[in-house]
Amino acid sequence: MTKRLLLCSALALAGCNSAPGNSDLENFLEPKFASCQNIKLVDIQKTNGYEEDGYYRVEFTYGVALKDASQLKEMKAVWQQEQERSSQAQAASAERNQQVAALRKQIEALEEESAPRYEQFDDGQLHHSRGISATRVLTPQEQYSAALDAWRRNPPETLRQKQEELKAYEQAFRDQWGNNSYQFLGQVGAAVSKFYRQGCADASDKFTRSMLQDHAQAADQSSDPGHWFEAREIQMKGSVAMRKTENGWRALSDR
Repeated sequence: MTKRLLLCSALALAGCNSAPGNSDLENFLEPKFASCQNIKLVDIQKTNGYEEDGYYRVEFTYGVALKDASQLKEMKAVWQQEQERSSQAQAASAERNQQVAALRKQIEALEEESAPRYEQFDDGQLHHSRGISATRVLTPQEQYSAALDAWRRNPPETLRQKQEELKAYEQAFRDQWGNNSYQFLGQVGAAVSKFYRQGCADASDKFTRSMLQDHAQAADQSSDPGHWFEAREIQMKGSVAMRKTENGWRALSDR
């Protein structure tokens, strides 16, 4: 009875039969979504109302819909292209590994065939140091090191060509497949959620926090991220405490 009297006092200007309706809920909710670029509110409906601590608690449902569902279709098309690109890159990478292994094996065989060997050198070779008139006998290690350095600087033509072939092949692979950056692949849920929330003010956060849970559940259960791209009208619910003012019903809090 006391709560009823308090509420009646607050509603004196409009009478005790006054209660917030759908238009009051629209005035409460729509400004929170005004800055959203891709979503809009639809079908705002009061479902229940009752007195609470001298105010009026309103329970309601509302829908969240895309302004342009074709954008989601375009996003899905890009994701599908990325899937195809990723599959091609994986196949190309497997082929690349085989080709590189084969080329390296050929290079190793040519190196083994043409590289100087330590046992080719003995203690009998004389060496004249530049700028020094005297000569001395190079050790086998010194002879081998000098020959190896010369071989590395100027490898046999067949070996050099095979090394260049390997370098050119790996560069061509990097040019074609080395810059694979994906907008959606591997992060579909986060990308779609960001799209829905694009431009939305913080005030709308609590009214959209769980709006894509059905998409996430369908994607997880089927292991198919494509469910994120389904353009559903999302049904939500909430409640707000309101009080009557000279300018109409105003919200106190929301949850």
